[in-house]
Amino acid sequence: MRFCTSIIDDAGLTDPIPERAMRIGSAGDHLRIETSGGSLLAERLVVASNPHRRQIPSWVVPLLGCAGPTINHAADIDLRSLSDLSGQRVVIVGGGLSAGHLAVGACARGAAVHLVARRPLMIRSFDTDPGWLGPKHLRAFDATESPTQRLAQASAARGGGTMPDWMVNRLHELAAEGRLCIRAGVPIATADTVNGHYELTLADNTTITGDLLWLATGTIPDLRSLRALSPVLPDIATVDGYPVPDRDLRIGRHPVHVMGRLATLELGPAAGNLWGARMAARRITRAITGVDFEAVLAGPGSGRGRFSRR
Repeated sequence: MRFCTSIIDDAGLTDPIPERAMRIGSAGDHLRIETSGGSLLAERLVVASNPHRRQIPSWVVPLLGCAGPTINHAADIDLRSLSDLSGQRVVIVGGGLSAGHLAVGACARGAAVHLVARRPLMIRSFDTDPGWLGPKHLRAFDATESPTQRLAQASAARGGGTMPDWMVNRLHELAAEGRLCIRAGVPIATADTVNGHYELTLADNTTITGDLLWLATGTIPDLRSLRALSPVLPDIATVDGYPVPDRDLRIGRHPVHVMGRLATLELGPAAGNLWGARMAARRITRAITGVDFEAVLAGPGSGRGRFSRR
């Protein structure tokens, strides 16, 4: 938030007014954007809001709509609003950093916590190998023409959830103190509600009982989740919800650009991190202004930008 505020101040922009996009439709060479606060006519639209769908494990589906405790996805959990979980048994499903933060937070609030992951906890300092930030891996990715194959490469590179070593160490400390039970590498086979509690049966036939079930099972980018874009979505090619952008990160025939994880099929598996944000901003800015500002700022002989993808 402080970073965004500093950018607004440095650029001399007015404070943003929260509004929701209700409908985005074509208006000749422009886009008409109907918002909760009125109508806008835009020459360009950049989608940087990370529309997505949540990954819900198959064993959860029978529980949906049934009477019983609430199932929460990590995206809906704000630990700041949970001051005391004493006496509560919390089951957290997932093996990524979000699962780790939820486990640490629940323990700090007095809960008895089970962390359940379908595979052993994976330690990784970065969400993708640093080779994806340059030609080492991107050269082969760029040479792949099929969007479906590009998505497969990107998905394989990201893999499942991982944690940095400091988080894994903290979880093991909590486990040694008896405040956390880690069941990693044993998938959940079935789940049911029994007497107002959740009862999860693992693949090794052991059972875990919990009062609260938190799913840190991740999300998948999906342009279709941005319902306001419905009028123009038929003109936009997608692969499993990922739009297929051109080199300028423009999608379809309308002046719509994407960044973040939505730009994966063009930028690769690191599209959703800070490197991806910088690359996307550079490409979109160049498409709008015709100027590569990073190259201008670097100047001749500076050495900056030599390894940038164009």
